[in-house]
Amino acid sequence: MTTTTIEPLSAPTDRDVDDLAALLVATVEGGASVGFLLPLEHEAAVAWWREVLTDELTDTWVAREHDGVIAGCVRLTRAWKPNSRHRGEISKLMVAPRARRQGLASRLMDVAEGSAWSRDLRLLLLDTETDSPAQPFYVARGWSVVGVIEDYAATPYGDPAATTILELRRPR
Repeated sequence: MTTTTIEPLSAPTDRDVDDLAALLVATVEGGASVGFLLPLEHEAAVAWWREVLTDELTDTWVAREHDGVIAGCVRLTRAWKPNSRHRGEISKLMVAPRARRQGLASRLMDVAEGSAWSRDLRLLLLDTETDSPAQPFYVARGWSVVGVIEDYAATPYGDPAATTILELRRPR
């Protein structure tokens, strides 16, 4: 088992962006519906990460292996509207194939959820492909299914896919 640390990504280096791009490409190539279609070129993934890492309302955490390589990530985006500042959205929970089944996804979610609660957010939302391996993971963590939207997105292969919307409320 590789030792990893979970840390906020506050000032990403070129290597960090390259690692995140490699993680995104591997995730999409593995069949996960995370907003991209195949083939996903590494350069396109780098460009996407460079753009989204500038969002001031989004925090990104990474799971960093002992050699500094990023093996996983998760993002928390806070709502910007004045009437929505009590909620946030979890996205891009990804773990590299070599690092799966070691508890990284749970550790990353613990940090993202804990950060949300410490910021006084009361409601978290996320979406995942219906019947994907991720859906039971979220439900086991206490997330509740809000509903399913048919044909909401496409798989990495371009096939229409249903998306399940889940919510988690701050513990009282």
